[in-house]
Amino acid sequence: MPSSVDRLVTSTGFMLLRVADLVRDATERALSEWGLRGKDLRVLALIEGGELALSQQDLTALAGLDRTTMVGVIDLLEERGFARRVRSATDRRKHVVTVTDEGRAALGEALARLDRLEGEFLTTLTPDERAGLNGLVGRVLAAHDPSCMR
Repeated sequence: MPSSVDRLVTSTGFMLLRVADLVRDATERALSEWGLRGKDLRVLALIEGGELALSQQDLTALAGLDRTTMVGVIDLLEERGFARRVRSATDRRKHVVTVTDEGRAALGEALARLDRLEGEFLTTLTPDERAGLNGLVGRVLAAHDPSCMR
């Protein structure tokens, strides 16, 4: 019978948590060049990729962040010159958040850096294994948090 420690450290959930910790730490280091964290980049990507003007409230729901955290993220993106708040043309009570040219450039560079990081991180897997892992993790994530799979 395996020990409790063995059962824990070989469980899929525990290993996924460890991998997530390692990836998050590597991602944060990679994004530090732009003074960004993972959640900042997620919001920047939502702003840049949005077909409609997104309000802070819209972004809060889409990014899965609470309002207080979202205010801090948008403040940081504005401080870095990557985004700006402007009054909504259709609802003067709302502010929409738009990406700047600097934000678009930083997003492109950061995503390229993260692509390289992922390739380095998964170097022990073949391309087919990487695709399989991505599909499996995507299925599990979609089953438990479909909002992440937009």
